[in-house]
Amino acid sequence: MIAAFLLALLITVAQMVTIALLAPFLTDLECLTGNLLAGRSGVLPGWRWRQIRAGWRKRGAIPALSRLSLCSVLLAMTGIPLASTRLLFGFLSEPLACGVLLILASGCLWAQTVNAAPTPVIALRLRAALGRLGHDLMFLVPLLALTGTLITVGLPGAGTLLGLLQQRLLQPAPALMGGLVFMAAAILLVLNRRFLSQSWNEDLIAGTQGRHRSLMRYRHDLSVCCWYLLVADLVWPDSLATSNATIGHLALLWCVAAPLKLALLVCLAAAWRAIRPLPSGRLALVLSGAAILLVLAGRLGT
Repeated sequence: MIAAFLLALLITVAQMVTIALLAPFLTDLECLTGNLLAGRSGVLPGWRWRQIRAGWRKRGAIPALSRLSLCSVLLAMTGIPLASTRLLFGFLSEPLACGVLLILASGCLWAQTVNAAPTPVIALRLRAALGRLGHDLMFLVPLLALTGTLITVGLPGAGTLLGLLQQRLLQPAPALMGGLVFMAAAILLVLNRRFLSQSWNEDLIAGTQGRHRSLMRYRHDLSVCCWYLLVADLVWPDSLATSNATIGHLALLWCVAAPLKLALLVCLAAAWRAIRPLPSGRLALVLSGAAILLVLAGRLGT
C-alpha cells in the first residue's frame, strides 16, 4: 500500500515537472508554425523561456489573484494524465472538473485585465474581446460536461479519463472511442480561438510588467499544455500506460509519445487558427452531435 502510494506520488511529481519544463517549448512551436504559415521567420527553441526569464529579473509586485490562477493550473496538472494512469488525483481527470479549474485560472486574469489596461483605448478593446468570451464558454462548458456524460454512458463505471482507461481493458468500447475523438475535435475548435492563442494572451496582459507579466505568460503556457493534454488523452487513450505496463513501455510513452502527441496538436491548432476554413462554433456543434449518435448507437448495439 505504501509502495503504491509512493509510486503514484513520484509519477505525479515527475509529471508536473515534465509539463512545467515542456509547456514553454510548445509556445515556441506554436509561434514557429504561425510564422511559417505567414511567411515570416520562425523563433528558435527556448525563445519563450528567455522571454519569461527576462521579465522575471525585473522587480514588481504579483497580485494575489495572479498567484491563485497559477495554483489552479497546478492543481489541474496533477489530474490530467501525461503518460501514466498512476496519479494521486485521478478524480481531476474528469473533463468538466479539469475544465473548470483551467477556466478559473483564466478567469482570474480576465478579472484583472480591464483594470490594468495602460490606456482607455486599450481598455475598450479588451472589454470587447472579453465580451466575446461568453460565446466560447457557452460552447465549451456544455462540451466538457457532455464528454463526461458520454464516458459514463458509453462505458458504465468510467466517469473519468483514468476510469475510462481502466475499464476499456476489460470491456472494449469502439463506439465510445470514436465519439470521444469527435468531442475532442469540437473542444479543440472552441478553445483554439482564444484560450490557446498566445497572441491573444499577450493582449490581455498588456497592462502588466516585470515579474507579473512573466508569471502570466508562464500560467498561459501551463494552461494551454493542460488543455492539449486533455484533448490528446481523448483522441489517443492508448498513449497512456496502465498499472501493468513495463518500465520500458512507460519510458517510451513518457519521452516519445507524450511530446509527439502534444506537438502534433499544437501544429494542427496553430495551422487551423491561421487558415480558419470553417466557422468553429458550427463545426463543433456538428461534431458533438455526431459523437452523441455514435455513442448511443454503440450502447444500443450491445
